[in-house]
Amino acid sequence: MEIGRITQLNALDLSHNHLVGEIPPYLANLKSLVSLNFSHNGLSGHIPEELESLTGLLDVVLSYNELEGPIPNNKAFINASLEGNKGLCGNVTGLQPCERPSSVVKKQSVAKRHKLILITVLPIMGALVLLCAFIGVLFMCDKRRKVRDLERRDDGWISISMLDGKALYRDILNATEEFDATFCIGQGGHGSVYKVNLPSLRNIAVKRLHSSFENTHPKSFMNEVRALIGIKHRNIVNLYGYCSNAQNSLLVYEYVEKGSLSSILSNEVESKKLDWLKRVNIIKVVAYALSYLHQDCSPSIVHRDISSSNVLLDSEYEARVSDFGIAKLLKPDSSNCTTLAGTYGYVAPGKV
Repeated sequence: MEIGRITQLNALDLSHNHLVGEIPPYLANLKSLVSLNFSHNGLSGHIPEELESLTGLLDVVLSYNELEGPIPNNKAFINASLEGNKGLCGNVTGLQPCERPSSVVKKQSVAKRHKLILITVLPIMGALVLLCAFIGVLFMCDKRRKVRDLERRDDGWISISMLDGKALYRDILNATEEFDATFCIGQGGHGSVYKVNLPSLRNIAVKRLHSSFENTHPKSFMNEVRALIGIKHRNIVNLYGYCSNAQNSLLVYEYVEKGSLSSILSNEVESKKLDWLKRVNIIKVVAYALSYLHQDCSPSIVHRDISSSNVLLDSEYEARVSDFGIAKLLKPDSSNCTTLAGTYGYVAPGKV
């Protein structure tokens, strides 16, 4: 509703977001609007007929949404970019003509018959769904009890995961042929990273901590786990789980296709694909991720090692922050202090 109060707005571009729901009719108040772009979202429902009143509108892009129904009788909408919306209709090239009222009445009659059938069938279906849900809850409780029993029986075994930690560990071991070097895609000061393909999770990245690091820095391993378990942000690498026993400590992440920003910048061919707009966007989304860690997490998290090696890029060059090995959890409402940490060349300057 608030957007409809910006009456002097000339251009509104909200493309390439994750917007859902219907286009608000309040946009009809934007009498100065010349350009409107809602493409590449998840918008649904009808385009408000109130938008016909925007006579000054020249450029409309609504492609790749889930819009349906007739388009407004407005020159800008008639010439608009509307591809990727399967439900739109109108006297426009590329769209189906809208149905006549008689066919609508016929459909309403059919809908009433369907409604009567649903009134009869739904109670039966509901009872079956409740029965299945009850059985599912019993199954999950039994599975969780078995996992707890397994952890008590296997001395030294720790796991937190969406899946059975021990089974996940075994699958990773088999898929990498017990961490053969051919599956290794990167190495760092804390450990080696392996690309693993599992039927249940597809491609994943597994960080195997060096044994020397495990013995001398057990707290750092737990820091990364604690920092990532509760984080849900599109620009921070997802942690699926972790497995730790006497032989190995593993962090299981989502796989990010293009690897680190450092590797791309050091490759002459790949770095040329990283144009100025992509680089600016990388800086922006890393800033969003850090803002989330600092402001929206409880307790707040300080990464302490933001370097090009710890920024990963997906197939669309969207950045993800990774590697929380030396992250620090800040205690709210108390003083916090830390020692020097991070990658030389990237750490913030300070006084000696």
